[in-house]
Amino acid sequence: MLSLFYKIKTINFMRKSEKLLLFEIFKITKNLQKIQLGISFGKLILLIRNQLRMSQRALAKRSKVYQSTISRIESGALNPNTDTLIKLFEALFCNLVISACPNEDFEKIKIKQAYRQAEKKVKYLLGTMALEEQKPDADFIREQIEEEKNKLLYSKDLWDE
Repeated sequence: MLSLFYKIKTINFMRKSEKLLLFEIFKITKNLQKIQLGISFGKLILLIRNQLRMSQRALAKRSKVYQSTISRIESGALNPNTDTLIKLFEALFCNLVISACPNEDFEKIKIKQAYRQAEKKVKYLLGTMALEEQKPDADFIREQIEEEKNKLLYSKDLWDE
C-alpha cells in the first residue's frame, strides 16, 4: 500500500516537473518569437552569412546546397525544408532550434474543450427529454453542463468528439 502511495506521489511530481519544464520552454520561445517576429529563415541565413563575411558560393560548398537554392531561400522565393535548414545552419556554425509556443494556456484550452463537450452531451440529453415532452429549466441545464465539464476535465474522454 505504501509503495502505491509513493508511485502516485512520484507521478504527480513528474507531472508538475513536466509542467514547469514546458512553462520554461514556452516562456523562452515566446521571447524568441517576439525578437524574431517578421524575420524569415532566409533573412536570418543572410544576416548570419553577412556577419561571417561568407559568400553564397562558400555557404553552398560548406552546406552542399546549391547556390541558386540559397539565393532563392534568402530572397524569400523558396521556403526550405527542415533538412536543408539544418545543412545551412550547420554550415553557418549554428544549431537549428525548433520549438512549440502555445497560443494560450493549456488549462484554458482544456476548460474550453470540456465545456464544448459538456454542452454537446447535455444538448443530446435535452433532445431525448424533448421527445418525452420534458423541459428542464435554464438553471438545471447550466448545472448539468458545469457538472459534466468538471468530470471531463479529468477524463481521458476530453478530446473524444
